[in-house]
Amino acid sequence: MYASIVTAGAGVAIAIMVFWMNHRGEVRRSLRKERINWVSSQLKDLYGPLLVLAETNERAWREYRSTYFPLDPEESPERSLTESVSTRWHVWVKTVFAPRAQQIREIVTTRGDLIIEREMPSVVLDFCAHAATYDALLADWETVAVNDSTLIRHPGSGFLSYVRESYITLKVEQEELLKSNRRP
Repeated sequence: MYASIVTAGAGVAIAIMVFWMNHRGEVRRSLRKERINWVSSQLKDLYGPLLVLAETNERAWREYRSTYFPLDPEESPERSLTESVSTRWHVWVKTVFAPRAQQIREIVTTRGDLIIEREMPSVVLDFCAHAATYDALLADWETVAVNDSTLIRHPGSGFLSYVRESYITLKVEQEELLKSNRRP
């Protein structure tokens, strides 16, 4: 009789251990799946669109700059723009730079909850402030001389670097999560 009690007790103990291990595995799989979904959302809804728009704007700016303002060491960077150059600049701002900047600002304001960091990075806030000034600038575009605009300056390469690095970090994490999800 003692042997049957020990056997029954061992069976119950094994059943409890199997249940606990199975439950623990399910919790880990569930958490991994949630993390995969979160990282995928960060890429799809925030960093992916930001990267495409920021890269597009950067490439357009480089092309504009190299085509219309090749670096000339003899010229001052603060020189006044001619009327034709000013008109061309107005066209580029209205059709290329301002729309992309405003799209980026919209994505950040609607999907900022997906930012990797605990706080909004200052370079992102600087870019959004830059984009916001386009609203006022474009509203009064016909009366403002380009050289006299009060546009908050673009934060420079820091914004694109931040977006690129964040995108790459998330892609690496996503790949690792997907690999670990495929393992038995």
